[in-house]
Amino acid sequence: MTTVLDVWRAVDPEAHLVSGSLERLARPVRGIARTRAAAPHLPPTADGQLLLADASVIGATGIDGLLAGLREAELEPVAIWLCGDRLPELESAGDPMPVLAGGGVASARAESAGAYLDDEREWLTALAAELRLAGAEAALADPQPAAPAGVVADRLRRGVAVTVDRTLASLNPRPAGRALATRFAAAHGRLLGQRAAPGSAARRTRDGLWILERPVGPAAAAWIFDDLPLATVDAVALDALAVTLRALLRRRPAEPPLGRPEREPRVPPSTGDPLRDTLLAVARANGRIAPAARSLGVHRNTVLYRLHRASLELGIDPRRPDDALRLLREADEHRN
Repeated sequence: MTTVLDVWRAVDPEAHLVSGSLERLARPVRGIARTRAAAPHLPPTADGQLLLADASVIGATGIDGLLAGLREAELEPVAIWLCGDRLPELESAGDPMPVLAGGGVASARAESAGAYLDDEREWLTALAAELRLAGAEAALADPQPAAPAGVVADRLRRGVAVTVDRTLASLNPRPAGRALATRFAAAHGRLLGQRAAPGSAARRTRDGLWILERPVGPAAAAWIFDDLPLATVDAVALDALAVTLRALLRRRPAEPPLGRPEREPRVPPSTGDPLRDTLLAVARANGRIAPAARSLGVHRNTVLYRLHRASLELGIDPRRPDDALRLLREADEHRN
C-alpha cells in the first residue's frame, strides 16, 4: 500500500506539511489528479486520489477557501499538494485534510508521483542501488561512518546517525533540524537499551521523535530520525546505508583478545616536523586516528587538526590509500 507520506517523501522530500492530520498521511493513494483552476471549477477526483494544484488556486480566502470549495463540490482527495516557487503564507483553521506545499510545477510533480505509483518497487530498487554506490564512493574518499551517512542525510533531508561501539560516530541533522539532532543525542543512550529487532518498523520516542534503526553489527547501528513519521523510502535508504557501513566497519582491524593490549605500530624517530610525523603515523596506522595519536603521544584532536591543515595546505590526506602509500614510499627512500 502506497501512502500519501510515501509519495511525498519519494517525489519531493523538501516539500513540507502546511496543515492537516499526521494520521491521515497514512491513507493509501490510488491515483493522481491535477488542477490549475480554483473553486468552484475544480476537477472531479476519484476515491483515493492525491490532488496536485498550482499555487495560483490559493486566493484571498487561503487554504480554508480551497478546502471549503472541495466540500461544496463533494470532492475529498486523500491530500492536497500545492506547487509553486512563490507560495503565499499558508495556514489553516484546523481542517484534518493534509495540505503539502513545495516548489516546482504541479504538472511535473504529478508526472513524477504517477510514475512512482506505477512502479514503486522498481523506483525503490533504483534508489537503493544509487545510495549504495554513492555511499561506497564517499567511504572510499573518507573511510569514516560519517561519509556514507552524510550522503543518505542529504538525499532524504532527514536526520541520520551512526553508532559504533555504543558511541555516536556520526550525527547528521537535516536542514533546519539541529534541535532534532540534539534531542536524538540526548535520547541516544536510552535508545541503545531498547534495541529494535532487525527490519522493525519506525517507533516514536517519548518526546515525539520518530526513529528507525538498523543493526550494522554486534556493536554498531544506523538510525534515521525526524519529527514527522517515516516512509518506505526511509527504510529502503537505511537498509542501503547499513550495507555500506557493514563493509566499511569490516575493514577495521579486529579488536585484540581481552587482556592483551593492541600493539602500536613501530614508529621511527621523529623527522623534526610535527606535521610530517603526524602524516606518517596515520599512514602507518592504516588511516586510524587513535593508534596514530597514541604513537605520537598527542590527543586525537591534535591529529585531526594537523590532518585538516595538511589537506588544506598540501592537499594530502594519509587516510586515502594513494596518499598513504606515497608518504610511506618517500619515508623509506629518505631512510635508505
